[in-house]
Amino acid sequence: GQSREADVPLNDFEQDIFDALKAKGLDLLPQWGASKYRIDMVAKHPKTPGRFVLAIECDGATYHSGATARDRDRLRQQHLEALGWRFHRIWSTDWFLHRDAEVERAVKAYQDAVATADHQDSTSGAVMGQPRVEATESIEQSPASKKRKPCPIKVGREGIERYKPSELLALVHWVQSDDRLRTDSQLVDEMVEALGFNRRGARIVEAIEAAIAEYREQS
Repeated sequence: GQSREADVPLNDFEQDIFDALKAKGLDLLPQWGASKYRIDMVAKHPKTPGRFVLAIECDGATYHSGATARDRDRLRQQHLEALGWRFHRIWSTDWFLHRDAEVERAVKAYQDAVATADHQDSTSGAVMGQPRVEATESIEQSPASKKRKPCPIKVGREGIERYKPSELLALVHWVQSDDRLRTDSQLVDEMVEALGFNRRGARIVEAIEAAIAEYREQS
């Protein structure tokens, strides 16, 4: 099925940036996050596993012609900055004209972000509004997170095949209704837990991933 193809591939411009920064030693994850808040790439802390220090956005000229896209982007950036993220933007025109300078600028932004993260960790580990963002846990509650309504389907059935695809889709919508930022892997974990299964079986994961793929297409 299409469930494995839920990830959005990088376009040529983004891939070029990804490869250039990886060559400089940055540990990057592409297309990170939830559908509503997808970040082109995030850079990990060099020594602390699961600690993300910088969100890198690659902006093509065409994408930003729309005012709504700009507004949506600004709101998303404010929301993520409130969660302690730092942002770095690379514009396509700058990249094509001054590629080396843009690579240096991104590397410097990354080094600054790592230094800031280290400073936060040494001072208290959790400065207000600057939570640690762990890959292994759900992103911390932000003031913008909403409370979920009651679970929309009856859970606790014997096997994954006892759930209709429409029910699994409804459950994905429910899990995501608190507006927290999740990786696909975290979303699978939360779905497995919500359904009451105590382990991630291959069939369970496949069915959940298909529901997530459908959710991504809708949102």
